[in-house]
Amino acid sequence: MDERDKRRVGEQVEPGGRPKAPGRLALLQRFINSYNHDFPREWDRIGTPAKAAAWLRAKALIAPRDAVSDGDVARLCELREAIRALVVANHGDRPDAAATDVIRRAAAQLSVTIDESGRTSLEPARRGVDGAVATLLGILHEAQLTGEWSRLKGCRNCQYAFFDRSKNRSATWCAMSICGNRTKNRAYYQRRRSASG
Repeated sequence: MDERDKRRVGEQVEPGGRPKAPGRLALLQRFINSYNHDFPREWDRIGTPAKAAAWLRAKALIAPRDAVSDGDVARLCELREAIRALVVANHGDRPDAAATDVIRRAAAQLSVTIDESGRTSLEPARRGVDGAVATLLGILHEAQLTGEWSRLKGCRNCQYAFFDRSKNRSATWCAMSICGNRTKNRAYYQRRRSASG
């Protein structure tokens, strides 16, 4: 895969050709995958105020005139890694307490609204980056209610968020051809080293 294709991972393409998560959950998946730990830090799509503003605007999460500060970038990156920790825990592990604390603090940006028919929903309490954070957390909550959340997982090797479409919900890696092979090769070499030593 050349650099141009690698830069498209998480936005236009998924490892191994997997389909993105369904509906609004795809936006949360893209947020988590706005940075891939296997790639250079400068490829982080929300790593600077200008990049974060462009990404959030492209996803209609902030208005064209909304500003993004360095503090906002730090908060967005912290939230992204906290949500990533939750999807990694979707393999049946317990979520990291620090990650749940980050999300708990960010949830203050949400408010419960009710429409004329009596249906409630979580909506952003503010605009700008706070509203974007609230929208992302609202998607997380909605996915937990519909049962789709447990299918959004983090690769056990690279922590890339992928949607598990397998019947038994047992997918482990973002792509067998990438991280699955890395893991199997690593285990093979460790067994060979142990047998010879």
